[in-house]
Amino acid sequence: MLTIKDNWERLLDRDTVGALEALLPSAISSARWYGGKARTIAAVHIKEAIPLLTDVHPMVMVFIDVSYEDGGQDVYTMVLTASAGERALRIQQIHPEAVLAEVTIAGRSEDRNGLLHDALWDHDSTRALLQAIRKEERFQGEEGTLYAASTQVFSQAIVEAASADSSVMQGEQSNTSVRFGRHAMLKLYRRFEAGTNPDLEISRVLTARGYAHSPAVLGSLEYVRPDQQPGTVAIVHRFVENQGDAWRFTLSELEAELMNSPGSSMGPSSVYADAAALLGRRTAELHLALAQDTADPAFAPEPCDSGYWQSLRDRMTRSVEDSLVLLGRRLQDVDGPNRRLATLVLESKAVLLSRLEAPSKRNPQAVRIRCHGDFHLGQVLYTGRDFVIIDFEGEPARPLAERRVKHVPIVDVAGMIRSFHYAACAALDRVGSRSGGDERRRRSELEQRMRQWYRSAADAFLSGYTETTGKVPFLPEQSDDRDMLLDAYLIEKACYELSYELNNRPSWAGIPLSGLLQLAQPT
Repeated sequence: MLTIKDNWERLLDRDTVGALEALLPSAISSARWYGGKARTIAAVHIKEAIPLLTDVHPMVMVFIDVSYEDGGQDVYTMVLTASAGERALRIQQIHPEAVLAEVTIAGRSEDRNGLLHDALWDHDSTRALLQAIRKEERFQGEEGTLYAASTQVFSQAIVEAASADSSVMQGEQSNTSVRFGRHAMLKLYRRFEAGTNPDLEISRVLTARGYAHSPAVLGSLEYVRPDQQPGTVAIVHRFVENQGDAWRFTLSELEAELMNSPGSSMGPSSVYADAAALLGRRTAELHLALAQDTADPAFAPEPCDSGYWQSLRDRMTRSVEDSLVLLGRRLQDVDGPNRRLATLVLESKAVLLSRLEAPSKRNPQAVRIRCHGDFHLGQVLYTGRDFVIIDFEGEPARPLAERRVKHVPIVDVAGMIRSFHYAACAALDRVGSRSGGDERRRRSELEQRMRQWYRSAADAFLSGYTETTGKVPFLPEQSDDRDMLLDAYLIEKACYELSYELNNRPSWAGIPLSGLLQLAQPT
């Protein structure tokens, strides 16, 4: 319970803001978008509060400085508002996760009661944010200014979206997206960093270059401070009709094949093989669009010289070694069957590291470009007939500058192939848990069929990709060089996955461990 004089916005006055800051550690740490769950918060304070004076009840954009006991620091964003009466009751009953506190406004004649809550769960507030972007409004804070901007395609979309109900999407982890019917999607980036978010940056370029298989960007919110790069706070995309993401589509196809075809050898059905090849083509078209010549240094293709290959080797080596060190420390957290895999992976360290040396020894001819950066089946929407690629933010755990670095686009190819492996393992666990009879024999049969499916799906994807790219500067001309690079990126990606699973879902560690063992086999 918070008690404030006159109106709820005075909560952010210097003499009362401490009451809100005292609430924030528990409110933030329980939010699904909070990325520091494995760390201990030392202190929280609001470093900037920007009033958003719109046509509806006021909102405040707050930038929250979170300091950790290990010395690290993050900045998170929230849009806050207060509601009373029926509005507050609706929020409390339907979206209790959005509530920060009960609020009493102590007036001169009477007190008023309500709720302080995240504004993204309130229809009027989110529509007001859209209108602010349409009008390209500016909101002034003490340290900087929040700029709203729209693109040429925004006006019609906002008219349609403004009349639609808004709803917060439930699947996201690191950000919060609000859907406006079938018209628009507003995404608030929860973790704030100075610099343009790659999601906004790449989406603008793809929209300008006419790439048809990613959502058009409609507008944005950016926070600008003197002598610092603008930081992306939110982005608005056109909504894409879809049947869910490619991960869900893939699992559905896989499970149906397993349950309907017991006892047979298995590759993807003709339906999924065609879909994997189509996804390969759409991925190639994405890279061709991003590889176009431009005077913009952030997107201009750059050749890979020997210095680049050496720096790539050093970066990959550090990443893999860090993951294997973590595996050694967390070995007791890995369950019985996977602990054997973990031991074998640790014994394969020298082989894995030697695979990372190969590019720097051969110095293949290639060009690096801007890429997706976190490419997997969950970053692709399935429309029922085609695929649409979304979310160009990159791996959220990595610093913004690192996510904007150019790569040989085989890095995206490796990400998708690793995602096929995850899907195969996830389907194996689901179907295997429902099988009866001789469980060990059934499990062995399913594992063999999953390995066949994974290899066939990856081959179909690669065929669609290479047929579409043809001979391009951003890929080595020799197939041996392409395979060598793909192996190196697959190892790095699997080690990144391993670190994530050890820190967040140790029971899933067997998936990247089995992938690493496959990559350690003789070629």
